[in-house]
Parts: sequence; C-alpha cells; structure tokens
Amino acid sequence: MPRYIHVQEPIAADLWMFNAVPSLVLQQSIRAPILDCIGAAFYSLHFIAPTIFAFILWKYQPKHYQRYALAFTVCTYSALITFVVYPVAPPWYGVGATRILFDGNHGLGTMYKAIYSYLGANLFAAFPSLHAAIPWLIALFALKVWKKRALSVLVFPFMVWFSAVYLGEHYVIDVIGGIVYATLAFVIAYNKGRIAKNKFALGENIVDSILNSLGEVRLPIYWRNEQAYMFTVRHNLL
Repeated sequence: MPRYIHVQEPIAADLWMFNAVPSLVLQQSIRAPILDCIGAAFYSLHFIAPTIFAFILWKYQPKHYQRYALAFTVCTYSALITFVVYPVAPPWYGVGATRILFDGNHGLGTMYKAIYSYLGANLFAAFPSLHAAIPWLIALFALKVWKKRALSVLVFPFMVWFSAVYLGEHYVIDVIGGIVYATLAFVIAYNKGRIAKNKFALGENIVDSILNSLGEVRLPIYWRNEQAYMFTVRHNLL
C-alpha cells in the first residue's frame, strides 16, 4: 500500500459542497442510540445483500443475473484498484468523527471490532464507498428488471448512504464516488456487446492503417504474397 494516505482531499470536497463536514454535523445534531442501531443495521447489510439479490436474479431472472455478476465484478475490482493506488482516510480518522460502529454505547461496538479485526479490513478504503456502490447497483438492477414495482427498493441505498455518513465511515464525496462507479458498471453490463463491437472496429481500423502503410512501402514479404500476408497480419492482430 502506498505510504501516502489522502486525508485532506475528501474533507476539502465536502467543505466545498456543504461548507461543513456532514459526518460531524449529523453526529453533533441528531445522534441518538436508536439511530446508531438503525445505521449499524443498514450498514451491515452490505455483507449479505449482494448475495441475496444475486440468488433472486439467478432463480427468477437468469438473463439479468449474468449482467449483474459482470457489473458487480467491474464495480468491486475497479474500486479495489482505486483503494490501492489512491488510499483515502475516512471521517473518523480525518476529522475525528466518532466511529459509531466501534462505540460501546449501543452494545455492538465489541462485536464490530471483533468482526473488522478478523476480516483485516483496509482502514483507508473510503473512496469510492462500496457501501454506497453496491446498494445503488442493486437498486439499478431491480428497477431495470421490475420497473415501478421496485421503487421501494430505493429506500435501501438512501438509508445506507445516510448510515455511511452518520456513522463516520464515509464522506459524502465517497458516497458520490461509489454511486458513479456502480452506475458505470451497470452501463457496461448492459452495453458490453456495443463496447466490444466498437473496440473491434477500432482494432480493425488500426490494422487496415498498418496494412496500407506496408503496402505503400512495398516490403518484400508483403510484395511477394500480398493477400496471404494481409490475411496473416489481420488475423494475428485481431
């Protein structure tokens, strides 16, 4: 992991958007034991919701299940790469917000400490927020598959987003980043054919350009057997 941890950048982003750090504002103005428990509950759904939703799609909508699996993979792996090359500190580290999940006042602090210690969680994987990305990805697929009947699912990502900020685990900019990553993964999953086609067309144009250049300079091997060489080069490059 890089030695440099980005601490100030997300703070500056939230200050630019709100003239305040929302995690601190929420904790100082509305914190209550019931909100601690609700926030912890929704935040914890991150560990089981993707699997449950994947099973539902696999069982009832197999066509969409494959696209969901692709989107989930693209989203998570792109986020993991970002964590490695651009590690970002969360609010409980950067601005001293209370890490409510570890606070013993709601009776769950000890359990969460044990879970995070066992998992060996990366402390500086705040941007993009996968806790924000995955619920949004689930909502996008639910709306795609079940249309208006799935509108109630939107409660899930909004509650997780609120919880992530309230609990001091993420800045708002982290949440926005997660939403962007999930949306891009969703778009890729439903346009992979078009993307692949465009990529192939680009590759074919490049090959044609190379072959035309070879034709102009009339290299011996090209000149002796032009058609065979063209086919071989095109086949190898594509």
